[in-house]
Amino acid sequence: MNITQESTGDLTATVKIELVKQDYDDQVTTVLKDYQRNASMPGFRPGKVPMGMIKKMYGKAVLADEINKIISENLNNYLTENKVKTLGHPLPNEDKQKMIDFDTQETYDFFFDIGLQPEVTTEISDKIKINYYKIRVDDESIEKYMDDLRKKNGTPINPEKSEDGDILRGKIVELDADGKAKDGGIENETSIGVDFIKMKTIKKKFIGKIPGDKIVFNPLKASGSPAEAASMLGIDAKNIEEHAGDFEYTIESISRFEPADINEDFFASVFPGLQIKDENDFREKLAEQLEVTFGSESDRLFMRQTADNLIDSSGIQLPDEFMKRWLTESGEAQIKPEDIDPHYDEYARALKWQLIESKIVADHNIQVSPDDVREQVMSYFQSPGEVDEETQKRLNEIADNIMQNEEEVKRIYDQLLDTRMRDLLKSTVKLQNKEISYDDFIKLATETK
Repeated sequence: MNITQESTGDLTATVKIELVKQDYDDQVTTVLKDYQRNASMPGFRPGKVPMGMIKKMYGKAVLADEINKIISENLNNYLTENKVKTLGHPLPNEDKQKMIDFDTQETYDFFFDIGLQPEVTTEISDKIKINYYKIRVDDESIEKYMDDLRKKNGTPINPEKSEDGDILRGKIVELDADGKAKDGGIENETSIGVDFIKMKTIKKKFIGKIPGDKIVFNPLKASGSPAEAASMLGIDAKNIEEHAGDFEYTIESISRFEPADINEDFFASVFPGLQIKDENDFREKLAEQLEVTFGSESDRLFMRQTADNLIDSSGIQLPDEFMKRWLTESGEAQIKPEDIDPHYDEYARALKWQLIESKIVADHNIQVSPDDVREQVMSYFQSPGEVDEETQKRLNEIADNIMQNEEEVKRIYDQLLDTRMRDLLKSTVKLQNKEISYDDFIKLATETK
């Protein structure tokens, strides 16, 4: 076997693998002998079918299968042993690859295109300046939070007339151009939250209504979101454009949550076990929670802006044509060819950030061990203070079970790695602290998406 690599561009190359008979003959023979031992055909004792018949029946398929295994294994070994850092996976080069005839050939040439990782030179330091927005926890935000909690912990009622904030239950029917029920159109029982209707002129139609009233409206315009409109209609979001006209909604019921009274029962439902007695103490606790919540949101925006800064200043180039081809041919990304160009820049930026992130992790030796993951799992279930031996045993059993779940372990691992990356960046780059209201923060975060 001979494997060679030829450069085809700054960040692309073609790998050629030459196979001769001795590279695959023994493996093919071994597999065919297994077939022979297990073969059962009329006129022959089990395991005594002539090898000539076995080869005639299975030889070509076994040869193709074993060659594919050898090619895959040796291509991966070549890239690993030669420390070839690739993007995506190798793709067959259809221009150089000739038709294969397994009946007559004994030697084979295979060609694979590869995309190469660019060099990443990004360094982090206090020369990088990033705005860090501290969201004010003011009386207005505390009041809004308390109102939300009162609604959440309120009592469900069924009012006679609808108001803003109510949930309506009813039947939605697709209409034709004449305003009649469309033949074969959509009919769906669905709930509509008046708060979720974005267009004000449509929202007004849903206020002051009673059960039995009918409302004609356009779900796509009302929600401003293909996903929300599709959910309302009970269809896949990719099909929403086919149903972008008017619908008739018949209200069957109205539900509303009567806000909870501000008393000790309400305090206990929000903060069980804290024995909060008065509203001032309750508001102080809400402020503490908002500090944590707002801090998390500030951190997310900081990470997004820091990533944008590092990507934009990195100068990283990608083998764009190869990556576009890989996205459509590999099947892993599940992207249609017509969707590549409109979304490629977004994908390319995500890939550049992965490369930068990997370099930062390596440069600063950021690690997450299995013990770290287990400790995080234990923290989910442990309460402050000492625990008895039996409780500790149960906690260990829970942690053991979770640690067997590879998907959950990876999720926690990624979460810890992200946290350590964020902490490193916050302690290294120069933070330009700015205080901001929550509403202004939301506007800013939306603009920078």
